[in-house]
Amino acid sequence: MRTYTNMTWPDDPYRTGQQLYRRPVPRLAAFTAERTAADGRPGPAAVAIVYLPLHRTQAMSVTEQTLTFGFRAASTDDAAEAHGLAAVADLDLMQARRHAAVLAGHLLAGDLAALRQAGGAAALRGLAAVEHEWAARGQATGRAATFDCGLDLPGAPPLELACQQAGIAVGPGGSWRGGDRPAGRQAAALAVERALMIALVCARHQGRYDWTGTLLIGQVMAATTWDCLPWPGAAASGAPASPDTVDGRADVAPQWPAGT
Repeated sequence: MRTYTNMTWPDDPYRTGQQLYRRPVPRLAAFTAERTAADGRPGPAAVAIVYLPLHRTQAMSVTEQTLTFGFRAASTDDAAEAHGLAAVADLDLMQARRHAAVLAGHLLAGDLAALRQAGGAAALRGLAAVEHEWAARGQATGRAATFDCGLDLPGAPPLELACQQAGIAVGPGGSWRGGDRPAGRQAAALAVERALMIALVCARHQGRYDWTGTLLIGQVMAATTWDCLPWPGAAASGAPASPDTVDGRADVAPQWPAGT
């Protein structure tokens, strides 16, 4: 199993261990899983979570150049390592449930059930808690508000249509969509892109983010993840994602926009 992130502290994305008194900046977290394994059997092949910074009182206006986000992803080609993916997802969802302002997904219940099954007998409290609460999505005292883009948007549109309605253009970064889905490392890139799409759709629907015209998701992904993730045609033979990263991680923290 390999992990990829652009955060210096991926195990503490909300910096709760770093800030004893100051309130952490609110985050919108979006989670997704790719469930097509390399051998074609159903099962988790990659998981990803994306973090968008939120302003406490108003919508944030962004462009392709100013939008920044944090992410962590994990992938595997070996079905025997699926429990490791479940463990990564469990930690990320446990933290998001407790510390995020909003936790978003797209038809997430199926992904959660598949990950819990892949985890076997392990105690996956985060996955179990989020799966249990997902049926009654909305505001929750002391926990993240939950939102499913595949169920809670008017008309329950597919994710690609929801992106069009929100003014988000899915570019060449998703060029494999509709064909053979990549496995392993490239599945991680697809999962991060999909999680970002979910996060932005949710953020705009809830009035948390705004932009003029059409937001090009490919440009946002290229600007933030070019040195952290393998893309189609890159690292296909098992080479590192970038010579400037270690295990797909850039040793810098994401630069959150000012005023959050």
